[in-house]
Amino acid sequence: RPRQTGGGTPTRPRHPCAKMFPNLFIINSTGEVLIEKHWEGKAPRKVVETFMEQQVKKERKIDVTPVIETPKCFLVHSRRGDIVLLTAINKETAPLFVLEIHNKIMQVMYHYFGPSVSSRTVRDHFSLIYHLLDEMVDGGFPFTTDINQLQAMIQPPTIVNKMMETFANSDSVKKALPEGMLTKIPWRRTGVKYHSNEICFDLLEEINCIIERNSNLSVCEIKGSIVCTCRLSGMPDITLTVTHPSLIQDAVLHRCVRINRFRRDRVISFVPPDGRFTLLTYFLRGPAQLPIFVRPSITYTDGSGNVSISIGSKMREYKAIEDIKVVIPFPKEMLSSNLTANSGSVSTVETATGHHREVHWNLPRIPQNKSPTLEGSVLFPPGFKADYRPTLVVHFNVKMWNTSGLQVDGLNVTDVKYKPFRGVRTATRAGRFHVRC
Repeated sequence: RPRQTGGGTPTRPRHPCAKMFPNLFIINSTGEVLIEKHWEGKAPRKVVETFMEQQVKKERKIDVTPVIETPKCFLVHSRRGDIVLLTAINKETAPLFVLEIHNKIMQVMYHYFGPSVSSRTVRDHFSLIYHLLDEMVDGGFPFTTDINQLQAMIQPPTIVNKMMETFANSDSVKKALPEGMLTKIPWRRTGVKYHSNEICFDLLEEINCIIERNSNLSVCEIKGSIVCTCRLSGMPDITLTVTHPSLIQDAVLHRCVRINRFRRDRVISFVPPDGRFTLLTYFLRGPAQLPIFVRPSITYTDGSGNVSISIGSKMREYKAIEDIKVVIPFPKEMLSSNLTANSGSVSTVETATGHHREVHWNLPRIPQNKSPTLEGSVLFPPGFKADYRPTLVVHFNVKMWNTSGLQVDGLNVTDVKYKPFRGVRTATRAGRFHVRC
């Protein structure tokens, strides 16, 4: 059943404990508190020490469960790089609700500060982050989480804005509420004007699957999204139709989509926000057409192992499969490897945890005239016997092709006097693409 997401002013629950976001600690890898914010009560900083104690007990930081139970509360955390978002909740609050707010906060921070948000970024912009948190969460409830609305109220930290704050003594937070915030379409700002009007759609799909030793597909899930880049003047109304709309069953719609019409006619009708946003996300489960095949053969004997891996395209019509990377894990006892490929490059790396070693086979693209193969042997200490078969992890990108066959069938722009440029691109990449040996 389709459901909608997005920012705005939600209807507040009447129950005092229902879906409250009480506090937020943003800490670095050593446990130092960078940001501390409380909306309901005040959680002691001791919860940070408790979290760090639980983290020390694990060999890897990623092994710490997202929800940690303590005698007095539950600790919910999300890790992004070298920073951790931590919230202490009671048993009445849903952990997934807290994790979703963590995710939304990080999305906003990525939009304001770039794709690499670190502890130094938080230190440099802690005042701006406090302003954003004040707008995003009000009294413990999500309030304004739409990026376009936040940008209209709080300016991003550009060089021009920093100079204005320094020399003109101006604030990045606007004194008056921006126009359009209280209209029926708060996600789109008023007075938008472009010299060149254009709207583009990217149909992106990600393949998550497990392929067994006999090449059978045991698990497969396709995660797709329609990403829109809108640079249109005025207040356009857009109608988008796709081929095979019945494929879109388990869908998440942007709040701008008219959900009743989508349910009735399977037509995506909306007034778009300005800029880039995710219009729709969908999930497909079951057998799917894969663009690539991987045939591994890895056998171990006393003190050595033989490796033979071949890959190739499974598509009937030729499409370039690019940025291929095959990761082959081996036991940490591996002494050396003698692997050669007829295409691409081969390297051996030590994992950060030290639990095993990996061989990386990188190819810029799959050639048309030959099938890439990797062959050779690996060396272990005398008498060593490997007790497991490795699972290969494969990465790739395919442009102008998607595995579901979903395509844009029609695009109509109304309520404007100009004729905009319209563009559609498709792409598929590997998500968790695992091949068992």
